[in-house]
Amino acid sequence: MSLFVFICLCIIEWTVDAQFGSMSLSLGLGDRNNNEDLDNDKGPCPPNTQCKPISSCPMLEDLLDFSCFSSDKYFHRLNELTCGHANSEDYVCCPSCDCSRVYQEGTERCGQSMVRAVNYSGIGAHPWVARIGFTHKESGNVRFAPEGYKLSTVVVGEYDASRSPDCSEFFCAPPTQAIKVENVIVHPGYEKKIFRHDIALVVLKEEIRYSVTAAPVCLNDRTEIVINERATLVGWGKLSGQSSMVSRQQLLDVPLVTLETCERIFGDSVPVHEGQLCAGGEEGRDACAGFGGAPLLLNRDGQYFQVGIVSFGSEKCGSDGVPSVYTNVAHYHRWIVENSPS
Repeated sequence: MSLFVFICLCIIEWTVDAQFGSMSLSLGLGDRNNNEDLDNDKGPCPPNTQCKPISSCPMLEDLLDFSCFSSDKYFHRLNELTCGHANSEDYVCCPSCDCSRVYQEGTERCGQSMVRAVNYSGIGAHPWVARIGFTHKESGNVRFAPEGYKLSTVVVGEYDASRSPDCSEFFCAPPTQAIKVENVIVHPGYEKKIFRHDIALVVLKEEIRYSVTAAPVCLNDRTEIVINERATLVGWGKLSGQSSMVSRQQLLDVPLVTLETCERIFGDSVPVHEGQLCAGGEEGRDACAGFGGAPLLLNRDGQYFQVGIVSFGSEKCGSDGVPSVYTNVAHYHRWIVENSPS
């Protein structure tokens, strides 16, 4: 089965049954209870866990190789997971649920990050955003800009392009996945000069391994929009006021405005139609160079839906009253579903 991503750089998939990517931690577990006769099913463990030898708990055993968890803080946290000692081996509170899955059975399978905190925007906050790489036809060099290059690779699971692996104060992310492109499905009505039907699907040669930094977004199929509702733009481009590109993933919230606003500003040179959305227009708050194809998202009750794809904007990026134009995902929802690999 082939997986695919929007040209907007968002991971989309309806049948998700993927496992965590590999991670590695490094520290020892203390001897909380030196009871050589400890039973495997006993111990001060929380619900949905079972006291068992560390060698019988692959999830926690794998963590012991993670160098980014070697600090005293993480030593203390993992030490709290021990529930005893027997036969010269530490016993731990091992999860009894299938916690290695990104999405548990019976839960929504899109638009939810595994990392949840108020106003959190770090590693794993938006695991559905990917980077599209382009290869120069002669030199073979790969860059993440389309000028003079051919689309070749999609990088999934990246947060900061200048670091590998991505690590925060709390955890290290699994390795990024660079997956070759099999083919591109361009909308048959696409017109480059006027950005008409500015959407395509990118079919990948391999399946994406879902993890804390690689997961699917939900597709918006509601045609109505709420004027002035704030949406989130995510990508690696340059924001208004920045003098150079930034290596890490950036977020910007912008208001949804009427399509007539964009039609009034751009209509004389580029026709604006119902297949598009209009958002932004606040002074000093806009996506500039490098955000082409980036996703525009709405959070609905803790679940992210992609509503737009960055299409075009003004050269006066960040000017008051000058919004940008996005491809409207809801308008193309049926086309996306009908043309997605089965």
